[in-house]
Amino acid sequence: MSHATSSSNAAVSSHHAPARRDVKRVLARYDVYLILLLLIALACAVSPQFLTASNIGNLLTQSAVLGILSVAQFIVVLTGGFDLSVAAVMALSSILLARYADTNIVLALGGALLTSALCGLASGVAVVRGRVQPLIATLAMMGVARGLAFSVSEKSVLTSNALIQSLGSSGGLLTPPTLLWLVLVAVAAVWLAQTRSGLHCYAVGGNETTARLAGVRSDRLKLGVYTIAGLISGVAGIALVIRSSSGVPNGGAGWELDSIAAIVIGGVRLFGGEGRLLKAMAGVLIYQLIANVMNLTGIDPYYQSIIRAGVIVIAVGLSVLRQGRQERRTLGNRG
Repeated sequence: MSHATSSSNAAVSSHHAPARRDVKRVLARYDVYLILLLLIALACAVSPQFLTASNIGNLLTQSAVLGILSVAQFIVVLTGGFDLSVAAVMALSSILLARYADTNIVLALGGALLTSALCGLASGVAVVRGRVQPLIATLAMMGVARGLAFSVSEKSVLTSNALIQSLGSSGGLLTPPTLLWLVLVAVAAVWLAQTRSGLHCYAVGGNETTARLAGVRSDRLKLGVYTIAGLISGVAGIALVIRSSSGVPNGGAGWELDSIAAIVIGGVRLFGGEGRLLKAMAGVLIYQLIANVMNLTGIDPYYQSIIRAGVIVIAVGLSVLRQGRQERRTLGNRG
């Protein structure tokens, strides 16, 4: 009798095992999106103003600039690096555009983007050729870019021209910064998923030595990635000018950490090789949604800073724990 009961229990357990695995697989694949939906439901319950068109439009516009910066951060982190200069390069781009837009807006746009790309290239050269740690190289570039922003602006806020101000005053759900973000995400997603260089980013971040043995020119790839990250940071500067109708030399201060936190919330592995761009962008929305709800509920700005810092610590801590768990599982499989 006992033998029959245990056999029956084993059969039931084995029958439910595939179902449990399927549930775990679904949760692992869609966890970030489920968290986002849960937070949206919570926000609706906490504040009836949340679902108003003006607030949703504002949330998307606020998310757009950080979202663009996070695309730049994503591709660098994916290859196993960090870029602490993205926010400072964004500020420099915004200053260049705001200062020279009245002279020739096309040249101002081109100059802002070219300068941003050169900043990224300089960081890449330091990392690849100089063998400087990404943290140090991009920290130095952050200082250079921020210093140039203050120098060009003469330490003042620069008002943009009438055309840019008219773009910034347009309302609705899909404002120009939001559209710019969506287009950039679409282009980056196709590049990462459908091109050889995009797929190589995952290979280099996962194991650079193995990628090199497979024929991937990792140094050239990383040089290109830092340059592209600089260019994208310049695009974020353009979005910032459109959103605020001005260039601010200290604009986006601290956003380099926010961009890291946002993509880590979106499931990106902090040490490279793993992550999906769309989930990272969902992480941006989660991060901005928390800030939006805090504003709607009237939480003191000082407490908001503490809460945001806590979110960054938790996100990075969870990423480190997840990485450690994966490494132990890999070692266990080898054993």
